[in-house]
Amino acid sequence: MNAAILAAVGASAGFGTATLLQSLGARRSAGGLRAFLHPLVLGGLALDGASSLLSLIAQARLPLFVVQTIIAAAVVVVVLAAPAVLHAERRARDVGAACVTVACLAVLAGASGPEHPARSDALLPALLAGAAALAVVSAALYRRGPAWSMAVCSGLGYAGAAVGVRAARLTGPLWSVVWQPAAAVIAVCGAVGILAYLRALESGSAGMVAAAGSVIEVAVPGLIGVLVLDDRARPGWGPAAGIACLVALAACVVLAFSPAATMTDVMETPATPGPSGADPGA
Repeated sequence: MNAAILAAVGASAGFGTATLLQSLGARRSAGGLRAFLHPLVLGGLALDGASSLLSLIAQARLPLFVVQTIIAAAVVVVVLAAPAVLHAERRARDVGAACVTVACLAVLAGASGPEHPARSDALLPALLAGAAALAVVSAALYRRGPAWSMAVCSGLGYAGAAVGVRAARLTGPLWSVVWQPAAAVIAVCGAVGILAYLRALESGSAGMVAAAGSVIEVAVPGLIGVLVLDDRARPGWGPAAGIACLVALAACVVLAFSPAATMTDVMETPATPGPSGADPGA
């Protein structure tokens, strides 16, 4: 297993663990915005940040459909560990869906091979325009938009950040990496993803938000990678990779509606934890 696959798996495990830490900390806190001062919540947020860095490494080195599917599987960690950590219910179907997801991820890991995905400067104008449009639409919908619309904006935000990595220059002096147009895309899309996710959870179910986010975060970058960036599986592994991606995504949607996953939504009013339960990215 190469380093990029390990980075993606580490990011997925980190996002899932961060969700559990944030949820447990929120339960032990005084509630509201004060929950963010609890050590477990702060630790979860720090783990979210570290997981985001790992995801950037993976997105720069692997096909996006592989990375995004692995990151979406963070919900597996939540569902399997929630009964012990949060005393939540776990259904037999959840265990089955988790096993299916892990098997599909093993197929994707084998299909990815040693990749050197294409970087495209030509994407930048479209990504900059898309990030600006998404920010405007999200702001317009923020106060009165239905939960599903904010869930869609969140998924698109994380998708845009993932694609933005493939338009970024990741070599050279630190200042040149930070002060480049692609970095603005990643920052704006990431911020939209976080804020829209939190807003969606205020009025929508955790399962709906997580499922919508997972589908968009996998499908949009994956399609852009295949159609625009020439992302490919290893020779002969294409059909297996495609089937594994679809099956894993379906299993993640099942897990998103698990009682164990829903139990992590404990900071919903008036604040909610970060996007790790859904991404990942988002």
